[in-house]
Amino acid sequence: MKIAVFCASAQPLEQVFIDAARTLGQQIAEERWQLVYGGTNIGLMREVAEATINRGGYVTGIIPECILQRGVAARQLSHLIVAPDMKERKHLLRENADAFIALPGGWGTLEEITEVITLKQLGQHTKPIIFINTAGFYDRFFDFISGLTQQGFISSVYKGLYEIVGSPEEAVHYLKTYRGSAVVSKY
Repeated sequence: MKIAVFCASAQPLEQVFIDAARTLGQQIAEERWQLVYGGTNIGLMREVAEATINRGGYVTGIIPECILQRGVAARQLSHLIVAPDMKERKHLLRENADAFIALPGGWGTLEEITEVITLKQLGQHTKPIIFINTAGFYDRFFDFISGLTQQGFISSVYKGLYEIVGSPEEAVHYLKTYRGSAVVSKY
């Protein structure tokens, strides 16, 4: 299974977030799954990739040319794909993944994970989507989403589009037991 992990390229970060990223990378390798990620050597991206590699796992990085030119591309990857731009990078991440996991992150992480949720909502895929809510990182985000649902901006029929877990171990368990099904449309 190929797992796309969306996460921060920011640094420095609190140790709890680094530990979760490392644990996820180790678990991906131990399951003999493959990591697909943004291809940089900084932040949580580096941590999850190095942990996967250090346990003998296969890692594909997909980096856009504009970020490659900044000198932050990871070098010890199994495979590095250079996309011409961010739009193509996101497309390649989606196409090269069987599941999606969001660790803590900023604008890019939020954009990537919400895009795969939207595409699932539209019936474009039935792949599992997981948020690892390390140390309550996403609590305010989910409060916001709950408010949008209560106000009618997000239909309650889409409640099961993604799973929220507290740890990498819970994410792995969810992936092992996931049974995709067709998404019910609000239309």
